[in-house]
Amino acid sequence: MSLLATLALAASGAASGAVLPHCSWDKPGVNPFMGDVVAAVDRYTDIPAPTRAKLKERMKKRDYDELVSIQRDGIKGNAQYGSEIRDMHFGANNVCKTVSRAKWSAKLEERGLVYCEDGQCILVPTVCRNVSRIDRMPTKAAAPGGANSATGDSQAPLELEPTSAGPLAAPGSFAAGAGGGSDVAPLVPGSTFTSAAPATTPLAFGPGGGANPIAPPGVPSLPPAPPPVVPEPGTWALLLAGLAALGFIARRRQH
Repeated sequence: MSLLATLALAASGAASGAVLPHCSWDKPGVNPFMGDVVAAVDRYTDIPAPTRAKLKERMKKRDYDELVSIQRDGIKGNAQYGSEIRDMHFGANNVCKTVSRAKWSAKLEERGLVYCEDGQCILVPTVCRNVSRIDRMPTKAAAPGGANSATGDSQAPLELEPTSAGPLAAPGSFAAGAGGGSDVAPLVPGSTFTSAAPATTPLAFGPGGGANPIAPPGVPSLPPAPPPVVPEPGTWALLLAGLAALGFIARRRQH
């Protein structure tokens, strides 16, 4: 084969690009894609032409779905994506059918733009522009009855209104024993008290207006308080007579 023919064949191969069955993407950014990022989508001939046209139009405008985090074991974003990256462009116009990230460290992370149309997703890593394909997982259908089915309808009206002190405490719980939650303590076998609030002893007013507490059954009651003492008229007379006598004695001493 002549040298001219060899050069022509090499140029033809470079224009069409090589297709490799498997590549190891060990160092992102070392072998970036040097071709046209938008035109690279046309090499995915299994994607329908109308879908490719929509993808290319969005890529021209950089109207991507989201910015994802490419990690060793997966692709993290708002949507759920498969961990596989395939059909990656690199170099002048080469393509790798399957790409491995097994040699990445657990902390290595690269960002990528995702464009999805009609179930077909394109990934463009920002570090190297290696146009690739990924799969977006379908969203799970909501469970019958809505999201509140598993935990109960939080918007349903309450059957019992809680007390003003807080939510009702379960019988025998610490909150009930400590006086929190419900105002009524649980009944304990052998107990005669049904209220957690401290018992108050009523007061009875005895003669003279004094307040005497009524003792519980079995406890002797205290005697009533004595009425206040009021001086008799004779007492006042004796007091006045004594004061007069003291005044008379003091006056005689002055003379």
